[in-house]
Amino acid sequence: MLNWLFKPSVSKHPRTAIGLMSGTSLDALDAALVRETDSGQIEVVTTQSTPFPADLQQQLEQLVSQGESRLSALLQIEHQYTELVIAQCQQLIAASATAIDVIGFHGQTVWHAPEIGSTLQLGNAEWLAEATQTPVIAQFRRGDMARGGQGAPLAPLFHAAHFARDTESVGVLNLGGIANLTVLRPGHAPCGWDIGPANTLSDQWYRQFHKGPYDAQGAWAGTGQVNPSLLEQMLSDAYFQKPAPKSTGREYFNLPWLQTQLTSVAPVSEVDVQATIHQLTAELVRMALPDDIEILVVCGGGVHNTHLMDRIDDAVDALLVTSDTFLIDPMAVESACFGWLALQTLAGNCLEVAAVTGARQSGLLGTRFDPTRG
Repeated sequence: MLNWLFKPSVSKHPRTAIGLMSGTSLDALDAALVRETDSGQIEVVTTQSTPFPADLQQQLEQLVSQGESRLSALLQIEHQYTELVIAQCQQLIAASATAIDVIGFHGQTVWHAPEIGSTLQLGNAEWLAEATQTPVIAQFRRGDMARGGQGAPLAPLFHAAHFARDTESVGVLNLGGIANLTVLRPGHAPCGWDIGPANTLSDQWYRQFHKGPYDAQGAWAGTGQVNPSLLEQMLSDAYFQKPAPKSTGREYFNLPWLQTQLTSVAPVSEVDVQATIHQLTAELVRMALPDDIEILVVCGGGVHNTHLMDRIDDAVDALLVTSDTFLIDPMAVESACFGWLALQTLAGNCLEVAAVTGARQSGLLGTRFDPTRG
């Protein structure tokens, strides 16, 4: 029988953290208030999701798609984004029954360039620390890149702490804007990598022809048919042939990338393109998932896309479950991750990342920013 549930024993003096994450979908800021347990894991106390204002979302979309901005506009975007972060954290702090030890602030990724060892996340960590009078851990990726890593994905480190089993091999699939996979085998270090696009392509394609931010439950995609020629063309992209560890983002897999694929095949109907995008993600999961994985835990916004989940379930042999089965909301896994990472950095724990990011050595993930105390 599968040992699904944790039996956490809360320590006498558990530390608490707020984890913050806004991903490549560019739609909302997700926060999780987490508390340590004796087992070294965390329990999620409460979560909160704050949708981006329409103007901020539009500015971020334009910045990420074009890859350029006036410096004054870039600073204004960061200012507005940080204001949103501060308001959300202040609400969580006010509602918490205990003091918050640290805030894990990922920031908003606007460009990720592992080929030159650099990445850019917007967010004013100093301002957040002062406004909340709470230590902040931010810039999680740059230190890893300085040690030769890709700076991503970092979620597999949390997945190993929260989802690993003693007797079963587990895969953890995050369906955000980009899909990333973690492989957890008993007695082995975790490994993980970005396998390719998930929601980012389907959301952008949907918005070309419909009102609304995304194809709810994949209803539109479900009326289309997979186009084999387009699927084969997309799968021929060089990124999918690269060995892990590897990472990618919206700056690579986006509408211009999709339009390039479409020019190489005969005309495809709009709805069939949408269905084929979902099938692409399912095929990437099938190709990446090792045969010995018994359980595939899915989290991220894609869990609510019924059509996409059905395609993945049909493509793999592993038992498909959502992270709810492991007592964590699928929409809170990434924000909880950065709360957990902040607690590790606060404790001075160097995490083994070689099999995940490719870094030459372990090191602290993130930089600490302390508030001025009067």
